[in-house]
Amino acid sequence: MSDQLSWPRLAALLRNDFLRVHRSVLLILGTVAGVALVVSAGSAWDGTVGTGFYSALFITILFAWGTIATSLSFTDLHGRATNTAFLMLPASALEKTVSRLLLSTVGVIVGAFLLTTVLSWLLEGINALLFDVRREFYSPLDALSWLLVPHYLAAQSLFFLGAAWFRKTHFVKTVGAVVALAIGLCAIAIGIAWLLGAANWGGGNMRVDGDFDGAIYRPLEWLQDAAQAAYFFVLPLFCWFVAWLRVTETQVSHGI
Repeated sequence: MSDQLSWPRLAALLRNDFLRVHRSVLLILGTVAGVALVVSAGSAWDGTVGTGFYSALFITILFAWGTIATSLSFTDLHGRATNTAFLMLPASALEKTVSRLLLSTVGVIVGAFLLTTVLSWLLEGINALLFDVRREFYSPLDALSWLLVPHYLAAQSLFFLGAAWFRKTHFVKTVGAVVALAIGLCAIAIGIAWLLGAANWGGGNMRVDGDFDGAIYRPLEWLQDAAQAAYFFVLPLFCWFVAWLRVTETQVSHGI
């Protein structure tokens, strides 16, 4: 046990944070279930029962619900009427950050798996009774779903940082910042590729038949591997760390 991280305090904080948002979570779950019921019944009635329905539903729940919920992680920190309650919580900035992080990562991922699985049982029961058709039940071991979980963590980290950094319209401002960052990185990548290509062309690495000897691709392959590692590992850890620093700074400055 330490001043910065205490497991009993973190558990109590997790419970408090969940109770704070549980009504909104139930409302969202009900809305998702209603929309899924309409879409599922409509496709079953038309006879267009596909095999990827629940994989698509899982992806929608994970990325739509997950990113929106993440962008609202620190609304009470920035709200003038609520930041006092946040600052007075008997927990460190690290514990407050970790609690919101666990809810928007582990909580959302597990919730998406459970919700999609339960909905597949309910909706396919309805389809079998009313339309005499049935899709395959969703499996939490679905390969596509697990393949996309690391991508969600990368996206979630950006919205988590935006939730801690921006005071208002967190989701919109985060999307704008991400788009601007993506444009800048694309411009840098194009510039690097152009410089490498110009260097190799100037060195006479193009054969008579018009094919390259591969020298131009080796640096690009290294950059691709480095970019992939940065995307899946460095980006989430960096964003979560900066979000913690931002919460710490705000807490020290009394929410100003």
